[in-house]
Amino acid sequence: MKKAICIILSLCLLLSAVPFAIAASNVSVTDGWSVLVPEQPTDYESYAAEKISGCLSEIFSAEINVVTQAENNYIAIGRASEADVSSLKDNSYRIKAIGGNVHINGTGVRGLQAGACRFLEEFFGRKVYTASITVMPKADWVTVPGNTDIVYEAFFEYSDTDWKSPRDWEYSLANGITGGTYRRLPYEMGGTVNYLGGFCHTMGALCESEKYAETHPEYLALHDGKRTTDQPCLTNPDVLEIAKNNVLSMLASGHDPEASVQIVSVTQNDNYNYCECENCKAYEKAHGDVRSATMISFVNRIADAVKAAGYDNVAIDTFAYQYTRQAPTGIAPRDNVIVRLCTIECCFAHTLDDPSCERNAALMKDLSDWSKICSRIYVWDYTTNYRNTCMVFPDFGVIQRNIQVFYENNVKGVYEEGNYYIDACDTEFGELRAYMIAKSLQNPYCDLDSEVNGFLEAYYGPGWKSIKKILGIFTENAGTEDGHLEIYYGPEQSLQLSDRQIREIDDLWKNALSQAETKEQRDNVIRSKISWRFWKAGMNKGEYSLLNPARYNEKEQLFRDLKAHGVSTISEGGYGDYLDCICIRYAPPNEWDMYEADETGAQTRLFFGKILERFTPLLAMFGLYYEVFRCFSFVYYYYGC
Repeated sequence: MKKAICIILSLCLLLSAVPFAIAASNVSVTDGWSVLVPEQPTDYESYAAEKISGCLSEIFSAEINVVTQAENNYIAIGRASEADVSSLKDNSYRIKAIGGNVHINGTGVRGLQAGACRFLEEFFGRKVYTASITVMPKADWVTVPGNTDIVYEAFFEYSDTDWKSPRDWEYSLANGITGGTYRRLPYEMGGTVNYLGGFCHTMGALCESEKYAETHPEYLALHDGKRTTDQPCLTNPDVLEIAKNNVLSMLASGHDPEASVQIVSVTQNDNYNYCECENCKAYEKAHGDVRSATMISFVNRIADAVKAAGYDNVAIDTFAYQYTRQAPTGIAPRDNVIVRLCTIECCFAHTLDDPSCERNAALMKDLSDWSKICSRIYVWDYTTNYRNTCMVFPDFGVIQRNIQVFYENNVKGVYEEGNYYIDACDTEFGELRAYMIAKSLQNPYCDLDSEVNGFLEAYYGPGWKSIKKILGIFTENAGTEDGHLEIYYGPEQSLQLSDRQIREIDDLWKNALSQAETKEQRDNVIRSKISWRFWKAGMNKGEYSLLNPARYNEKEQLFRDLKAHGVSTISEGGYGDYLDCICIRYAPPNEWDMYEADETGAQTRLFFGKILERFTPLLAMFGLYYEVFRCFSFVYYYYGC
């Protein structure tokens, strides 16, 4: 059995420009370390080398040079490395200690950069938690075990999410986000997997439905007896030719032959106005009586044309979404077709593989059926509340397991849709959820609890354990009384909490805020707490209780705080514009987008709200009731009476 060697990366901080050393034991400060690249490094190799040298120079407060000839110990990069990656699949890497030096090599367009980031994280504790928070501890020396041999193969060929920090280049590189919809990493950083043309709901544009609405109504879907531009007729041969030519035209001008994979989306429009003409109905009936049959047939023929044109690294992407979610029979997607299965109908309090949840069991059956006929399944998953986005969405307990379920069922790519409009609606726990998603996509079996602890401490400060307890209570009490959670639920359906638990959570928030050490940490606590206040106001709980006459002022303060944090909408699509609400004092916040001055019922709500507020003697009595209630609640909470 080989004796393990200890490689030490060391530097004396007493001298400002001395390299560090890696050796079997602690080495002297004169033993200079460097980052070794080939004689003529590619931009790709140079970027990885500069990334490592820059970070280590900061960690050790000394200049770590990039060289093509190393006089002493070194970290070898790319072709200068002796780490064998010949048997690894694309975009993988190897980090190996060889002869007292460290060797990092990778495959494909992203492997080397991923390996460089892993090296910095694994041995130097570098964590990129958000676009503005990177933890990189200072050190005198760092130990790399002599038997180090880390081999990583990517779990997914495509991983993406639309939360805020993952749009940042450095964050995406460090945390393994590879999709190009919300960030386009340049080649030297490893590039991204890009969609050419639209990302989703592209059928209307590809088939030019609006253009032919008058001259060729037969190109349009026949739905409920009427032609509609909402969807095309997928069995019309002319429609196929139009879409095929548009796809080939896009590829002729925008194809990247160096990309590991490039994707063209041929996906249904976002509505249920599918074609019900006789040809479409007959084809679907003959292939399992499901509407995905005509879609797969249509997409297959486009994929055949793309392959025949020589675009070997291009895949055609389509949806298994809502009315196309079920797999057909007697027809299978081509090898260059991606089927993106969407989880929009699912429950997000139960894991997808929980057999006790009927809606998730139905999704798992569809996933199983598709996996029997399709070798390239992607998943479009959902991670926020699109109707009440400012409110707590307690899905934290299912994020990692669901991503594991995808991997275990041979899913090749995952898109975790979140609050893509976060710039207009940033409260809640968006940055935490983004980090949980990124780390789970990078490695579905990572120690996510440890990752979460590190994030919470960096983001919220010394009171992070209080935030952790809050998240635990949210997770344990997520959803309806039956334990189900959907992405359009209101406050009463999202959390089931007792008055005692509400009091406990209030105290935990106070503790977290009192321990925050920096302005950024305090702001992060306050911002996330808004989602809790939003839920309480929607439920008439806590300070928003009907027994509290000050609840009107509390609602106005919540409104001001939302505005102060840049919130201009409370739901998806900008439809939740609450800023013009005239009933801020009298309506719950989840209804503020319903009461603009010209909206039906707004004036009535305002009128009766003012009358109720003017019942001051009664309100004063309520105020007394409220204080008595709070007193008993306090006693019950602390003494269990």
